[in-house]
Amino acid sequence: MYLLHNFQVVPEQNFTLSYTNRAFQYNDGLFDTIIISNGQIRFLPDHLERMQRALQILQIQVPTELQNTDVLLPLLQNLAEQNRLSHQTGRLKVHIWRSPGGLFTPDHHTAESLITLQPQATFNKNIPRADFATSVQNTYSPLSFFKGPFAVNYVLASLEKKHRQLDELILLNDQGAVSEALIANIFWVKDSILYTPALQSGCIAGIVRKNVLRLGATENLKIEEGLFTKTDVLSAETVFTSNVTGLRPIQFVGQKEFSIHHPILDQLNTLLFTD
Repeated sequence: MYLLHNFQVVPEQNFTLSYTNRAFQYNDGLFDTIIISNGQIRFLPDHLERMQRALQILQIQVPTELQNTDVLLPLLQNLAEQNRLSHQTGRLKVHIWRSPGGLFTPDHHTAESLITLQPQATFNKNIPRADFATSVQNTYSPLSFFKGPFAVNYVLASLEKKHRQLDELILLNDQGAVSEALIANIFWVKDSILYTPALQSGCIAGIVRKNVLRLGATENLKIEEGLFTKTDVLSAETVFTSNVTGLRPIQFVGQKEFSIHHPILDQLNTLLFTD
C-alpha cells in the first residue's frame, strides 16, 4: 500500500512515525474521512472548508495543498492510481497534526500530514436496529464540529454498540438532547418536515448534513434544526443517518419500528448521490 506523507507518495513499509508526534502525545490535530469513487470526490470543497476552519481554531497553519481543490485532487487521484483503486470506491483518511516540539505549549504551528486509502467496505443500505447510548454523552464545544478531539467518545460508544449487539447507536448530549449517530448525523421526518439536531447539540458538522441543509433552500424542503428529545425521534415517521457513504434509514430504534421508505428520503438520495 502507498501513503501520502506530507503530500508525498511513500510505500507503507517506508513510513515511520516518531514518538514525538504531537497527535500521539497530545491528540494535537484532526482527521477527516473522504470517499473517492472512480477518481472523483463528492463534496471535496466542503471537506477542505471544514478542515481549514478546524486548523484555524487549533492554530495550526493550513498546508498549501489543503487550500485549493485543484491542488489536492490530483494528489488524491495519484494515490488511488498507485494503490490500483482508480476505478473503485475507496475511503481516504486524512490526518493533520502539529509539527513536533514543546510540551503542552507547542514550539511550532506548522502542519504534518498522512493520507491513507483503503477499499470502501460494503454495508447494508438499511440499519436494522439502533438504540440510544447509555454509556457516553456528547458535549458541545468550539471543537465539537470536527473529527479528532473527542474520538475516544466514539470508541466507547462503538464498544457499547458491540456489547448490545446493535447496528447503530444514537448519542445524546449532556443535557439529554439528541446529538448524532455513532459515525453519522441523524435526521427524521414528521408531517413532511425534516428535523436534525443543531450543532449546539455537540454533533459533528457533517459534510452531507451541510448539503442536506443547503437543499432546504433550493428544493423547498422544510427543515428544522434544534435541540430535540428522544420522544421527538420516537414520534417520527422515518429516521435515517447521513455521512459521506450515503443516507441509511433505521428500521428500529429500541422497540419502535419506522418506515425505511419515504418520499423525502428518496428525493435526498437522488439529489445528493445520483450522478
